[in-house]
Amino acid sequence: MAEPASGRTRAVPTLVVRAVPESRGTSRCHARGVLRQSRSRRVPGVVGVAAAGTVATALAAVATLIVLDHNLDRIGRPDLRQLTGVGVVFGFALASSAAVGAVLLVRRPRHPVGWCFAGLAACIAVAAVLTAYGVWGALARPGSLPAAAAAANVQNVLFIAWNTLVGLVCYLTPTGRPLSPRWAWCARVMVASGGVWLVTGLLSAAPLEAPFATVPNPWALDALDTPVQALRAAGAVVNSALILVGAASLLVRFRRAVGDERRQLLWMAAVAVPVPLLLVVAFVASRTGHDGLLELAAGGYVAILPVAAALAITKYHLYDVERVLSRAASYLVVSAVLAATYAAVVVFVARGVGQAAGRSQLGIALATLAVATAARPVYRVVQEGIDRRFARRRFEALRVVRQFVAAPEPDRTIEQVLRQALGDGSLSVAYWVAGRRQWVTGDGRAVDPPAGALQVDRAGRPVARVSSAAIGAEPELTRAVVGAAEPELDNAGLRAAVALQVEEIRASRARITAAQLDERRRVERDLHDGAQQRLLALAAQLQAALLNGDPERLRDAMAAGVRESRTAVRELRELANGLHPSVLSDGGLTAALDEVASRLPVRVHSADPNRRYPDRVEATAWFIASEAVANALKHADARRVDVTVEAEGDELRLTVDDDGLGGADPDGSGLRGLADRAEAVGGRLVVGPGAAGGTSVQAVLPCAS
Repeated sequence: MAEPASGRTRAVPTLVVRAVPESRGTSRCHARGVLRQSRSRRVPGVVGVAAAGTVATALAAVATLIVLDHNLDRIGRPDLRQLTGVGVVFGFALASSAAVGAVLLVRRPRHPVGWCFAGLAACIAVAAVLTAYGVWGALARPGSLPAAAAAANVQNVLFIAWNTLVGLVCYLTPTGRPLSPRWAWCARVMVASGGVWLVTGLLSAAPLEAPFATVPNPWALDALDTPVQALRAAGAVVNSALILVGAASLLVRFRRAVGDERRQLLWMAAVAVPVPLLLVVAFVASRTGHDGLLELAAGGYVAILPVAAALAITKYHLYDVERVLSRAASYLVVSAVLAATYAAVVVFVARGVGQAAGRSQLGIALATLAVATAARPVYRVVQEGIDRRFARRRFEALRVVRQFVAAPEPDRTIEQVLRQALGDGSLSVAYWVAGRRQWVTGDGRAVDPPAGALQVDRAGRPVARVSSAAIGAEPELTRAVVGAAEPELDNAGLRAAVALQVEEIRASRARITAAQLDERRRVERDLHDGAQQRLLALAAQLQAALLNGDPERLRDAMAAGVRESRTAVRELRELANGLHPSVLSDGGLTAALDEVASRLPVRVHSADPNRRYPDRVEATAWFIASEAVANALKHADARRVDVTVEAEGDELRLTVDDDGLGGADPDGSGLRGLADRAEAVGGRLVVGPGAAGGTSVQAVLPCAS
């Protein structure tokens, strides 16, 4: 179970769809916002109009620039064209902002990020139209259009609105709310400072940015230029700093997030991380006059940011973003390190050895060797560090499992380790025992894995099935963790097979003990009810005749005593034959079976009638045959039973085949007892359909001397 971050609700992996986690500090604010939204209930038509208007505005802006460039070419001023070079970057920024804004407005109309991107697209489109208006009316055809200088002045400061909207996106992605009330205040101050910066920019007497550097600002307050410039600088500093804070809020939110919200924020990581660098590049480019670099830096991240935010809000389950991001970052860092190593070795050898090394390609060879040697350890170290940062949940889970696989602890099982790694106390593992063709638990008990369990195969054979709620909540993480545990799961499967055998032996011993006790009670009952009663009655009759003294009565008592004695002897002989018939000891297994066949509809087939086997093997085979024949005649309504005895190498194969009803249950008490008898001497019992449609019971017993 993942530990909840400070100020966050605990995220429990489940199979149900969960709402995006929210911070405790904003739960009340969010509840009020939802209440206000539920009361206002935006009309779907308004959302549709806003989405269509965003796209239409973007298309109108592009069309305006195309017409402008065409007219500039016509009048011989291609130097003022806008859709050339880095200007295309802003075309992509406009397209991505408008498309993402329209999609989010339609799919998530209450999410403020969609409205932010719609506003961003509108700002870029308005700036494009004002640029076209100003270029034509103030530069290409001065005086041909009214208020061309004012249009150029407004276009000059609209980038402030872009930056502020980008900052708002950072504060509001992915939940639609700032991280906490303090972060919300930062967002408000950012908007306010952006407004100050924009207004003072409109009133500043400073020259406009290219291409309007020669156009005067019609709204400039020359008399108040000093305080205006001071406010403008203060607004710029505060606004830019709080935009950086907004990017930092994504990192803070990422560190606190768990579950789905963490996956959402990973999509923003690729954009949020370089934002500070891009802002610095844009600021330096604006101060040094590198307009192309400025437009490339500003327009580049504006073009990429909407796509990342849209994926974070709507499609964060689409890919295994953690793995993609960590692997991409790892290869990027490793490539940079190896390239630097290669260059350093080449330069060092060239300087140290001289021109001879360059001619002999020694430097290149040593650099290649160094890179090849360092590639693997560098990648391992970098990957571990990046996984620790960007996929900490995955990293910690895999670390726990790999440590156990490398050094198993005798007092812990792999099942307990997987529960700890995935944070699921209900996780269970079933192991496949091929010899028994069944699933068992780690202690050898039969189990039926639930549907949806993750199966682990090794070398093309099933090893185990893992059942966990994490399979539905975090499938990629579960597969990675279970894959890392595969060797130990295989070992645990072997131990489970041994445990199953031990459990079967324990159960078999218990059944044999119970059968022996039942047999002793049966013998005791037969002796008590049969021969013992006859002998007691005989003794009483003889005692009565002796006391009476009548010779005639004494003679009758003696005659009755002889008859009763013979009957008792016959019963004792039958009882003794039931335990171990004398013919088995004297004539062997075939003779004992022939004796059974003489009284029952049984046919005996023996490949070697005169062969003798060890005593316990013969006794076991005779008992199995007698019980199987009795079961067939009593319970299967068999009319004929065939008993076959044959030896193959060191094994005795005894087959009892009947023509009865069939359908015998191998796990029934009768056949299970016969199986225990066979297993007690190291053999096995196989039950299946008979050749004549009934049941076939085959005992395979080791018969080596």
